[in-house]
Amino acid sequence: MRSPSPPLLAPYPPPIGQHFSFASFVMDKSVTHSFRSSLLDELEYATNSLIEGEAVMRRALGRLWQVISEDPDKRLDEERVIPKQEEQEDIEDEEDEQERRMARAPDLTPTAHKLFLVSYADNGPPVIDPSQFASPEMQQDSLEKSLATLRELQDDGREYVERLQEIRENLGDTRAQRNIIWEMVREKAVRELQDVAFSVAMD
Repeated sequence: MRSPSPPLLAPYPPPIGQHFSFASFVMDKSVTHSFRSSLLDELEYATNSLIEGEAVMRRALGRLWQVISEDPDKRLDEERVIPKQEEQEDIEDEEDEQERRMARAPDLTPTAHKLFLVSYADNGPPVIDPSQFASPEMQQDSLEKSLATLRELQDDGREYVERLQEIRENLGDTRAQRNIIWEMVREKAVRELQDVAFSVAMD
């Protein structure tokens, strides 16, 4: 049965075995496993992978917001061929004043609605079977909820990445401190063994 993990906060339980020399400490297999384990490297690799995965999501959402911010009608107007002045005058003669004012009025429909909602031409009947689609009100409500969820996901993802970066930094600090302690203990253990060997040689 696996032993329980040690507590994160004091009081800490006493160690099962005590070492009275650095050499004994270094030669303990459990101590060696703790200080030489690749767990911190694996955790840092996993953290980096998660951060890179969030970067892909962030780019995809950024592209979505960019597309939504571009009015498709403006692109169509830019691609549309401007008629000659004579033809334009003929068209204006045929239109009444109210239609000209409506044509000049800006379209205040949100871009997301133009891109994602199914609209009917001139408020007429749908060209396709309406039973396959929700009503315009339900479509709009579903779209707005979906976009709000995506914005929340983007905010949560940003905070998630910040926490992951903190974890990565803490892992790096922990590994650096562990290596410093291990090198110091090894040096002292080597010194102890050299002193013991010198004493035996002198005797």
